[in-house]
Amino acid sequence: MKKIILIWDFDGPIGQVNSSYPYNFHFENLEKEIENVRWLLDFLEEKNIKSCFAITGFSAEQGSYPFCFPSLINEIASKGHEIASHSWRHEWTPLFTENQIQKSLKRSKMVLEKAIGKDRGVVGFVPPHNRPMTWVRRGAFSFGDRGIWPFFKMGDNDNLLKALKQNNYQWVRVSYKNIFMKLGFQVKNITGRVIKQNGMTVLENHYTGFDSSVINHILSTNHETYTISAHPFMLSLENKTESKKNFINFINRLIQSNQSILFVTPSECV
Repeated sequence: MKKIILIWDFDGPIGQVNSSYPYNFHFENLEKEIENVRWLLDFLEEKNIKSCFAITGFSAEQGSYPFCFPSLINEIASKGHEIASHSWRHEWTPLFTENQIQKSLKRSKMVLEKAIGKDRGVVGFVPPHNRPMTWVRRGAFSFGDRGIWPFFKMGDNDNLLKALKQNNYQWVRVSYKNIFMKLGFQVKNITGRVIKQNGMTVLENHYTGFDSSVINHILSTNHETYTISAHPFMLSLENKTESKKNFINFINRLIQSNQSILFVTPSECV
């Protein structure tokens, strides 16, 4: 059985603002992202697929739509999808102190759990910007983190894992490439593995989108899990691997392959 772990980085307005340069910001994109999420919920329900939505905590606060939408977050959870934290305001993790990250982890978890109801929990974390990518223990170093380890403590994945465990998270999605991967000496599973580290379940994630490369990879290999990430807003961009056209083709190709394929949430792999 091949297990597909599908994670949506639902940035919300706060995430879009913190991810964009001023000249890239457009208000209509805020509503477009939410519109795409509503389409996704209907499509996934039609295909009987469960996925994970990693959402910024600010989006779960009480406030004005479309900046805050706790009722939509509750609706996503009520349809059986997992809710994970995407930090409180889409922070660039390596730049912040451990205390600041601890506060972001606590508050985002608290407000997201309030939105989805006390019978459901938030136990997963998806770092914004896929950072940090440095993981000293595994020989991975990144000079694109802005806050470079060892000058910035939270620039190393091991320190992020410790903070997550202290705040009762159970899994995290990480991206990294060790020196052998960067030099091309080590062939990697492009969708990553699910491993255990420091009492946490770690979902390696090396691929974003739904193009033919990832479809062929899934259908031609026999890994136990395949972690794939995407952004709801990107469904609207036809020239990107995360486009709606590619996503629909991705789902249909896997369903019609007659292979033993099951879509699961990250917590089902913990």
